[in-house]
This record gives sequence, C-alpha cells and structure tokens, in this order.
Amino acid sequence: MTQRRGWRGRVWDDRAVTPDELLAEIEARYLDAREARDRYDVAVATGEPSDPEAVAALRRVAEDDVVALTAIMGGMPAAMREALDPERRRALDAIEAGIVASEAFSPPVGATLATGDCANADAWREVIAAGGEPLQRRLEACYTAAAGAIDAGDGTALTRAQVLERLGAEPEGARRRDLFLALGPLWRAVNGDDADGSPYRAYVAGVAPMWRAKHDGDADPGLGLRRREIAEWSIAALDAWKAAVVDPARDRGEPPMEPWDWWWRAGDAQRAIGVIGLDRAVAVNRAYFASLGADLGELDVRLDLTARPGRPPVPVAFTTFGGRPRQRSDGSWSPGAPLILESLTDGGFGELAELVHETGHAIHIAGIRTRPAYTDWPDSDALTEALADVPAYDLAEPRWQRRWLPDVAPIAASVSIRCWYAGVVLDAAWALFEVRMLLDPTQRPNEVWTDITSTWLGIAPHPEWSWWAIRGQLVQEAGYMANYAAGSVLATAMRAAIRRRRGSWIDGDPGWYAWVRDAVYRHGLERPSRHVVEALVGGPVTPDALLAEISRASRG
Repeated sequence: MTQRRGWRGRVWDDRAVTPDELLAEIEARYLDAREARDRYDVAVATGEPSDPEAVAALRRVAEDDVVALTAIMGGMPAAMREALDPERRRALDAIEAGIVASEAFSPPVGATLATGDCANADAWREVIAAGGEPLQRRLEACYTAAAGAIDAGDGTALTRAQVLERLGAEPEGARRRDLFLALGPLWRAVNGDDADGSPYRAYVAGVAPMWRAKHDGDADPGLGLRRREIAEWSIAALDAWKAAVVDPARDRGEPPMEPWDWWWRAGDAQRAIGVIGLDRAVAVNRAYFASLGADLGELDVRLDLTARPGRPPVPVAFTTFGGRPRQRSDGSWSPGAPLILESLTDGGFGELAELVHETGHAIHIAGIRTRPAYTDWPDSDALTEALADVPAYDLAEPRWQRRWLPDVAPIAASVSIRCWYAGVVLDAAWALFEVRMLLDPTQRPNEVWTDITSTWLGIAPHPEWSWWAIRGQLVQEAGYMANYAAGSVLATAMRAAIRRRRGSWIDGDPGWYAWVRDAVYRHGLERPSRHVVEALVGGPVTPDALLAEISRASRG
C-alpha cells in the first residue's frame, strides 16, 4: 500500500487544506484501495498465490485500505463538502458508492458446498428456507460443479462448453440427443424437477422484489431503458429471426427442430471453419487487435485461458481489472492490467469468438482515461457487454474470416450470418425468459421457456426439461441476461455509427482503437451511458441496425 500523509482533523501536515486538495488525496487513496481489492480478487480467481496466508494478507491490505479511506472521508467537515462544486461532489459520491462495493467480500465459488453435497435434498431444503445470498451462492456453486464434470456417456467427462461444441460438430442425431441429455444433471442442479421446491424458483421469488425496486419506474439507471423496452427489443430480435429463418422453414414443410439440433444448425459455419487450435486462436486474436491499434502487450492484457491445478473453475468467461488505469506524472497513461479468465480447450471458432469478446472487455478497461473516482466499468452492464461485441461481431462476416483465417473455405454470407445471430437471438430468448420470470415468479420456468422457444425459434416443445438452465448467468445475477439482449442492439448501432465515420475496419485500421477509446472507452463512470451512446450514434438507440443484420440470414 502506498504511504501517504496523515489526516489530522482540519489540517493536513499542520497546515490548512483546501477542499480540492482533500478531494485529490481521497481520490488517490481510493485508486490505491481499488487496486488492492483488484489484487485480492485476481488471486482468488486465478489461484495465485497458492498460499492461503498470502491470499489472506492481500485481503487484509484491501480491507485496511478501505478502513483508512473511510476514516479520512468521515473526518471531512461538512463545510468542506459543501464548498465543492457539483462536479466534485459527484466524484465524491462515486467514491462513496465504490467503497460500499469494495467492502463486499463474497466467499469463493464452491465454498457453500461445505454444507452438503449438491444432491443432498436436506441441504437444499435448509438453504432454500434461508434464501438470500446463501441460496444464490449454493446455486452458483452447484451449477459450477455440474458444468465442469458432465458425463458424455463414452467414459469421458466434459465441461458444459465442450458439450455445446460437440453438439455443433456431431453429425449423428441420436448422439446429439444423448449429448444434450447429458446436460440433465446441470439443469436439475438449478431447477430440480421444476416443482415448487425448485432452487431456481425459490431464488427468483426472493430476488424479484429487489429487482423490481432497482428498476423503480421500470427505468435502467444507466441507459435510461425501461425493462419493458428491453423485452420489446428482445421480441423484435426474435420476430426478425422468425421472419428470416423459422417461417421460411415452416413454409417448406420442415418440422420443428429438436433442441439438440439447434447447435447443429447453428454450427454450419463452425464446422466449415474446423478446429483452429488454441495457439492459433490466441495468435489470430492478438493480430486482429494489433491491426486496430490495440497491442495487447503494450496494454498489459493478461490471458489466463486454460484450466490448471490450483486454479478455481471458470464456468463463465470473464474479464476483470488486474489494476486500474492511472495517469503518470508525465501526463501519459498506464493501462492498468486487464485480466481475461476462460477455460478454453481446442480453439474452435466458437472459442475464438469468445476470446475476441473478452479481449473487447480488456481493451475497454485499458482505454479508461478519467479521474480516479470514475475509473470503473460504465454505469450500464448492457453498454459494457455491447462494447465487447463491437469488435467481436466482425467474426460473423465472411470477409473477416477470409482475412484472418485465409485457409478456411469460403462460407456463404447468409449461412455465416445465420450461424452468428443464432447465438444472439438465443440470448434474446433467455433475456425475455428472465424478465418474464422476474415479473411473475409464480410461473413454471419450463413452461415460460417452452413458449418462447417454440414460438420464435422453431424448437419442438419439451416442457419436461429445464434446458434453459444451462446458461450460467441466470444463477449468477438476477436480470443480467437483459444486458445481452440490450447489448446486441447497442453493439450493432455503435458498429454502424463507427463505420459511418471510419469505414470498415475488418482489414485493419491502426487508428481505430485510439478513436473508439476517446469516443467511448475513456469515460468510465464519468458520463451516463445513455449520453455516451447517443453522442456516438447521433440520437436515441433503436434496434433497427440489429434487425437489418438478422434479416441478412434469409438472403441466398
């Protein structure tokens, strides 16, 4: 921890201190405290250091920094706060909110399993009765355990991601069905038998009132979106998919597809591309971002991509701050130390797409250029996800594939677009499912999911299976799937706006990163997300750009 001067009531080192001087000191300490917490979080996520005492020491430093900062802020006279102009008071408010976030130390995923095996009905009844965080943590832990060890039926244990990859590659329908049903322990860990005693149903019933209160007046605080608008955007995307893909198939007399065939039909492009290899996927990812002016080495982006002994499981890929961007004494900027955590296996096209998405998060972190109070993710998770997809959506384009995977056989644009946006509309379906469950937790989840997937995706109804529960975000944070639905709208709108100003960047644009950084990334929490997006796109966001992209799936 960086040592700084001591606070002595109304004086600083025996001299009068101005409100601006005190705020500058608070901000400097705040940035140090956030970085201390980042170091602890990274240690927990990576398993490094492996010594529990070393990890505990990192936690103590993070806690001590927060205590010290809280004491300084508590000693700030009211007159000093009042002497700050509105912008500086807003910065102080952001720091206070960040301190509250830094004080929450959740146990590592899996810790809740100490109370009993995930198949222990008595343990589930006890934790369902407790509700709240114990239930959410156990749900997440049991999901993680099940997702990491799925019996493929051939003597091998697969992860959830590997099963979905195989569903897209397995030519035999019967084998695809077996692979799909092998996911049963995963969805049963979340939803049981869909009866009243379901852990997920208890979880949703518990969090729904808080979720609705958070969206007071239906409005998302960052983007100014109303939850009904997010549902409408999801339905608009699903309607576009139905018109482009499902209705033509029905007109041809094709029966509804089985759920295990969804990944097969969405995997046409992936099968044509074949296995890339993990080393090559990493190299392509680096080269692509370097062509945009975002050198991952210069930005200190760390990749932690494969499972290893001692590293906790990573059921859902994520990117986090390994350190915060900060301005150096010479006026230049340190990019912090963004960390990408995934569990990749063979480097297929789907894994490459996920890696590009997470790298989109990393260059966003590295591009924050604002005062310490605002050095964090934006105030909208939907914008955060959208910004990661601005470069990632390039992978849908045959031109990108020819440029960065030149040995791959050409793929028809309509096929490539259909395969890419199949994932987008499936996320829209999950978002709509979650919104409907949170608005009315008394519903049976399987029936809600079956209605959505049979109506818009052309999937045969199977209300006996809780296959919706294979999406980990559903048990990690209530309402988070809406960020993907809104994010796809924001991503396509921002992509269109950037193209209008700079043209296509698929073949490379060395000035792209600096331009997008200054237009969007740099703000952190400094400006409301709605203002950032509308300044870029030139007005209110609509789903028109997304609907236009989905419609390309119907073109021959």
